[in-house]
Amino acid sequence: MINPFGNDFDTRDAAMHIRKFAITNYAPIAKFETDELGDIVIISGANGSGKTRLKQAIIQTFQNPNGPQLNIDVDSTRPNKEAAIWGSQTLSMTKGVANPQFAEYMKTRSRGGTYTGSVIQIDSNRSVQPIQFESITLATPDPDDVDIEHTFFLSPFINRWQSIVNKIFQKVANVDNKIAAYVKANLTKTGKEVLANFPNPFEPYQKIFTKLLPDKTLDDIDPKNLREFHYRVGDSGPLAFSTLSAGEQEVVKIAFDLMWKQIRHCVIFLDEPELHLHPTLTFRLIETIKEIGDNTNQFFFFTHSADLISTYYSTGDVYFIDMDVSSGNQARRLINLDGEHQATARAMGNNLGLFAVGKKLVFVEGEDVSIDRVTYHKVSQRVFPEAYVLPIGSVENITALNRLSKELQASIFGIDFFMIRDRDGLRADQIAKIEENPRFRCLRRRHVENYFLDAEVLAAVARKLYLDDQWQDADKVQERLLEIAKELLPYAVTLHMKQVITVNGTVRAPQITNVGSKELSEVKQEFVSSVSGSLSGLSSSLSASEIDKEFENEETRLTKSLTGKSWKALFPGKLIFGKICGDFGVSTNRIRRAYLDTALRDKPEVFSELTKVFEAFKAID
Repeated sequence: MINPFGNDFDTRDAAMHIRKFAITNYAPIAKFETDELGDIVIISGANGSGKTRLKQAIIQTFQNPNGPQLNIDVDSTRPNKEAAIWGSQTLSMTKGVANPQFAEYMKTRSRGGTYTGSVIQIDSNRSVQPIQFESITLATPDPDDVDIEHTFFLSPFINRWQSIVNKIFQKVANVDNKIAAYVKANLTKTGKEVLANFPNPFEPYQKIFTKLLPDKTLDDIDPKNLREFHYRVGDSGPLAFSTLSAGEQEVVKIAFDLMWKQIRHCVIFLDEPELHLHPTLTFRLIETIKEIGDNTNQFFFFTHSADLISTYYSTGDVYFIDMDVSSGNQARRLINLDGEHQATARAMGNNLGLFAVGKKLVFVEGEDVSIDRVTYHKVSQRVFPEAYVLPIGSVENITALNRLSKELQASIFGIDFFMIRDRDGLRADQIAKIEENPRFRCLRRRHVENYFLDAEVLAAVARKLYLDDQWQDADKVQERLLEIAKELLPYAVTLHMKQVITVNGTVRAPQITNVGSKELSEVKQEFVSSVSGSLSGLSSSLSASEIDKEFENEETRLTKSLTGKSWKALFPGKLIFGKICGDFGVSTNRIRRAYLDTALRDKPEVFSELTKVFEAFKAID
């Protein structure tokens, strides 16, 4: 095919991302508009609200760009390369207006090997069907050397599974043939040297299988014995793939579908990802498929799952189709909802339903706890998958919950409570007192954002997002982080003092024992004496000399920390992270998501302190 975009660039290596779309008068949707979409977009709504129709309109627009069903802007995720194809970073399509340029671009999505810059549809019909195997001969080509139709991944998902299983067997058979031919031509090579040139093509599928189903392993396959996949549970004998639960089969099929062509820089539509799945498995599926293609893909989830919504709404790209809106935009962006949107909140509660969360509830505190929840959830799933992370808001709330936790656990059968709070403003002795309760832990750093200041991970994120070259250098990033910390020294000291006074400047209510057996005059005397003692203690601890001394001590402590590595635990990480993201020119949410994915994949020790907290919780009987 002649490249209509010029000969300097292979159009099949393109990449794309939907930035915004708008649809009107597409029953039952009257008007639905979005903008500045991120890597994960969730669209929810009641049955009959139009989620499926909306997805169909987008898919049909990609299937036939000469007859767009809606207005849509597609951005390049690699601007320098797409400029050679599109002439700009963005391609726009208008409802009802043919776009021959984009139609020609979509046709170039036919290819063997890796698959980039296109659209994948995974619809809700993912039922289990027996595989009809195709015979394999010496003439059977390597499936990666054969181009596929550009509409292959827009076809019904249920039809693709059979094709993909056959292609996997064909790939393994082809590698076996290539190994045999190579050995004949290189008789002096050792077996180890030969296999180094031909890695097992089935191994990535085995790894992702175990990642999705941690207690199970996938057996090797033999192209001479065409049969369904087999797996093992621990030391068990081989079990047929069909013996997995419907939910387990479903997540494996979805992941293998995306693994086959090493999907990269694509837009992926997944309808009802929670279908047949426990919330923990749903979360594991989403986090696993996000990593396919090195986190370069954009995902659209059409869902009823309150669990998915509550986990990801802080990303800013969770929408509810509000059918009660008679005019104006029906796309309710949940992060923007306020007290004026009570009707929307009620509609969501009535239509999204409830879900089982198990019995391990971990309450977390923080000003931006809705954002923090994704971090805690992803870390916990690696070591404590039974945990379900719940936001509780202010430190006062989590302190109150700590006081009530024993009573709640005794009165609500089968529920375990755990709590995590920020470290800010607490002395070592206060932390020790709090942690006398093994179910309550304080962070070892000021805020959870303090775990997002690793220069190597930030540089890797900059490379992934194609940011300015200087930020792709870990040394440059480290230099800038330290510079920001030094600039924030006066603020950090002041913030510490405010938190010290907030935490320690309160008169505690007197605890009078055996009130029923005492005269009122005795109770009054004890009460006055207790308050007087507390006031005296406060007057002493918050005197001008003590405050001055605390200022001096904190300034010395923070200044000294700047000469080593401990400043990353002591300084206000939220501010430092926000400022480095500003330097990057990318939103904190986007950097945060990419950092979390990159660190957990390539440098998990960054979150080792959080991991230990969840390991300790898991160990509690």
